[in-house]
Amino acid sequence: MMLESARLLRARSYGEAAQLYEDSRPTYPEELIDRIAQGVPDGRVVEIGAGTGKATRLLAARGLRITCVEPDPGMAEVLVRLCSQHPNIDVTVRSFEDWSPRRRMDGLVCAQAWHWLDPVRRWDKAAEVIAPGGLLALFWNVEQWDRVPGRESLEEVFSAYGQEAEDDGGLDLADWPGDAIERHPAFHGLEVLTYDWEQKWTAADFAAYRSTTSQVRILPADVREALTAGVESTIERCFDGELTVPWRTYLFLARRAGH
Repeated sequence: MMLESARLLRARSYGEAAQLYEDSRPTYPEELIDRIAQGVPDGRVVEIGAGTGKATRLLAARGLRITCVEPDPGMAEVLVRLCSQHPNIDVTVRSFEDWSPRRRMDGLVCAQAWHWLDPVRRWDKAAEVIAPGGLLALFWNVEQWDRVPGRESLEEVFSAYGQEAEDDGGLDLADWPGDAIERHPAFHGLEVLTYDWEQKWTAADFAAYRSTTSQVRILPADVREALTAGVESTIERCFDGELTVPWRTYLFLARRAGH
């Protein structure tokens, strides 16, 4: 796991590029959203690290009442604007660790953000805010980078700037988060579901998306711009201007123990 100082630096790197994040980040499989909604029918859920609301709006369309907890003011500004027409969405600009609900929630969802939370407090805090029997749903989109033909040319570009081309989305599949859920006495019935899909990108769109990842966001602006330009030009030259990336989305589900 990353050091605490590095985690905080990277976690706070998104706000200045919030609209680019909204425009370029992938969405989530409809089947995954349906599965979560079925687990909390007509329920009140909290979404942690809601970002610009890419998952929020999909869940709200299924009838869920959502309290979004987003610590970054830049991300929250876009979130509020894009969710303003949804009466069942509320937004709180605060860290999860400093937030307390008025009542315990029917579920907690977190898309692409659980790894940014305080590793010492996140599981106990989740147990505090979810009502007995409530749903814990954590999910991540993860590139299947080793299935991209010709990826070596892009790896050379990233390597030239001291970066890894492969982005795991923050998910450590070797031993986390499934093991942490199973060990915690407040949760039971772990399910791990996967959804495979693919996305076709133009050179400019893929380069823009990769410029929103935290390891690129924290680079000096001139280095980040040079890397982004190099990625775009390489896709134009080596992939005829279009890159197809396979994805696997991982969904971790569990229930809050108790009655």
